[in-house]
Amino acid sequence: MNPLPVSPPGRAAGPRAAPTRLAGAIALSLLALCAACDSPFESETRGARIRSAQVLEPGGPIFRTLHLRLDTPAAVEVEYWTAGAPRLRIRSAAPADSHAVPLARLIASRTYQYEARPIAADGRPGPPLTGQFTTGPPPAELAAISFTATGTLRTPLVLLHLYTPGMFGGYVAVDGSGNVVWYYRTADLPFGIARRANGNFIAMDKGRGLLELTPAGEVIHELPQDEENRNQHHDAITTPQNTVLFIAFDRREYDGRSIAGEAIWEWVPGTNRAVKRWSAHDFFDPFVDRTDRSTDDDWLHANSLHIGPRGNILLSLRRLNQVISIAPDWSTIEWRLGGPGATIPFADGDRFTGQHTAAEVAPNRILLFDNRHDLGGYSRAVEYDISDGVAQTVWEWRPARDNFAFAVSSARRLPSGNTLVGFGMSPGLNGSTGPIEVYEVSPDREVLWHLVVDGPFVMYRAEPLETIAGETIVTQ
Repeated sequence: MNPLPVSPPGRAAGPRAAPTRLAGAIALSLLALCAACDSPFESETRGARIRSAQVLEPGGPIFRTLHLRLDTPAAVEVEYWTAGAPRLRIRSAAPADSHAVPLARLIASRTYQYEARPIAADGRPGPPLTGQFTTGPPPAELAAISFTATGTLRTPLVLLHLYTPGMFGGYVAVDGSGNVVWYYRTADLPFGIARRANGNFIAMDKGRGLLELTPAGEVIHELPQDEENRNQHHDAITTPQNTVLFIAFDRREYDGRSIAGEAIWEWVPGTNRAVKRWSAHDFFDPFVDRTDRSTDDDWLHANSLHIGPRGNILLSLRRLNQVISIAPDWSTIEWRLGGPGATIPFADGDRFTGQHTAAEVAPNRILLFDNRHDLGGYSRAVEYDISDGVAQTVWEWRPARDNFAFAVSSARRLPSGNTLVGFGMSPGLNGSTGPIEVYEVSPDREVLWHLVVDGPFVMYRAEPLETIAGETIVTQ
């Protein structure tokens, strides 16, 4: 600070001296007052600043990570956008002086703008740093698949399980316009994907095993396939304890005859500890509980798991045309819906066959995809009420143009009450009519959104997906 002006030595202060001293005193008072206040200028200069930014490609043409370095630890918030798509926002979880921010939900061959800001502990944003980057073209085998969307998708994204031998196999997320915004290639059939509490995916790659994936597609934990002892073949779901349940074949000898039943295993990623929790051999008789589709190598063909509202576990047994509920402690079968030995009959004879994705969407309300593989003609989504000990059809939906899917396919209830229905067989495959398509339908059966997928051999499922890496759409 410059000193206040004083009179030259040996000279008395003249008439102007008093006003000059007064002005200096006022200036000092104002400076002191300003030091005690919290002016916008001071908060900006005292807060964190982003010193550098670099956009890297971690694993493919639509995967980008923004690396930020700050001069002092702080959280960061990044917004990014491209023409014709929503503006997206993602925020780091904790303060740091270096951040690697995944820029998720990107579209191929687009130029994006971004704006990154440090965020103070009280939530105030700091000065922005801006830039841009360009995504690359999709892999040729993925570009060969077309996604044609009409209507308005109410859930943010849809995650498809696609497979074509010798071409693309894996998981693909699309937005409401049918743009591919995430994918992961598998070596074999993509037979189930779920989400852990940390935001990572748990994906089944049938030939390889169970994989824990980051949103950028990095494998951080793996339970290798073990065809001899626990041949993993369908579904993977996460539990409230943040473990993973999956289905595996389970062989047992009967007078020298080896029969492949089903077991439910539990895996704790990071420890590679897998424990068999339940075996069908302990509750079913392979010579009584069977249909003409049952074989020694695939007696029951379990194809989906679901944790019900009481902690009960629903298991779909396709070759029995049956859904069962297993008690939370794994000790008993609570009920059997459909098929041989059913404990819950159909009130109106409206049975299902060859079903997939059975779920208890509310107490005693069972939603599933009914392939009708023994009946033919068409497939559908159907919901039953079993509260009175009988199965009463309370809702069903099929498209105006019938679609018969002999196998695979899905019906998923959304938080909004809408239902996402996926028909997964290409035309002509095992008598299926095709096409491979997905609908979002309302409770009163109105079609809100429709996606036609042209190119894959099969689509195992279509699942709702809220987010890839925690990104949200900026609405203001």
